[in-house]
Amino acid sequence: MRVRYYADAEVRNWHKQALRCLTTVHDQHDITVEIERIDEQHGQLPEFPGEVRSTTPEDVYERDLKRNQTLNKRINETPSQAYKRHGTLEIAGNVAVVADEGSVEWASTLPGYVDGYMPGVESETAMDFLEDIAADPNSRICTECCVQLDGSEQFCPGCGTDLS
Repeated sequence: MRVRYYADAEVRNWHKQALRCLTTVHDQHDITVEIERIDEQHGQLPEFPGEVRSTTPEDVYERDLKRNQTLNKRINETPSQAYKRHGTLEIAGNVAVVADEGSVEWASTLPGYVDGYMPGVESETAMDFLEDIAADPNSRICTECCVQLDGSEQFCPGCGTDLS
């Protein structure tokens, strides 16, 4: 499993915090992290422990999101509804959980924090997810099978891994 950040988030502070969280996820939890730079807005990246690639939003959408049946089951809307707004792809600032074989298993649908969005979207925001997994990956995701968790589980409902 690895965590992928679709950079750069629109808000500079979100971008900087995403980089800090990803570094923590890598350094403290030994989870592979990577960046797909699809909208460079905030200059050169500082030293980063994972792979950094430059690509386009269209390539990311085609490769990671479009026709992804697993993702369709795990987010509240279809990828076209979540990432195409008014005909424009809006992927930058989101994060994804990627299985070892390379498929996106889950992705945030809202960049930033839950503050400023409607109630009930806590599980969809990129920054809240990153901060949660930086503190404790098992609070949000099973690192064995990539099933999303709510933090109350003792065992993963997907694979049975002990989360305590």
